[in-house]
Amino acid sequence: MMKKVKSDEAVELSIFQVAEIICAVDITKIVEIIKHLDLTLVKNAPSFVRGVASLRGEIITVIDVRAKFGLEPIPLNEDMRIIVVNYQNENTGLLVDKIIDVNRVEQNSIGPLTSNINSVNKDYFSGIYTMENDLSAILNLDELLVFDHKSSDNKVLV
Repeated sequence: MMKKVKSDEAVELSIFQVAEIICAVDITKIVEIIKHLDLTLVKNAPSFVRGVASLRGEIITVIDVRAKFGLEPIPLNEDMRIIVVNYQNENTGLLVDKIIDVNRVEQNSIGPLTSNINSVNKDYFSGIYTMENDLSAILNLDELLVFDHKSSDNKVLV
């Protein structure tokens, strides 16, 4: 979940697209953004695991955010990026369709979820940021990176 800040403090968000959904993540959670990694498929992995990759000798799991949202995965293309986030002291890749921008926003411009987010599990989001004429759904990594909600061990491991 995003760090709590006073209402007059700002937070920087990386804005990106997954299908038609504009999403954001607090940049303090981002280790780096990568254009391409060679992915190795993992047998019997959940459908949203696109594969694993070696990032400077560290093996990371790459999650296809489209698939995690219950949407149809698409073939890799030039616009796609892997956002490497640090979650529970582990690096995990989030495969997204396109990076849009990084915005510095006031905490008071982030509001609660609206009731009209129907196609994706609302637990995957912690709030909504209004940017110009668009809304950006802020990812809740505590929920998005859970492999099995029924499991007692919810770490992102292969």
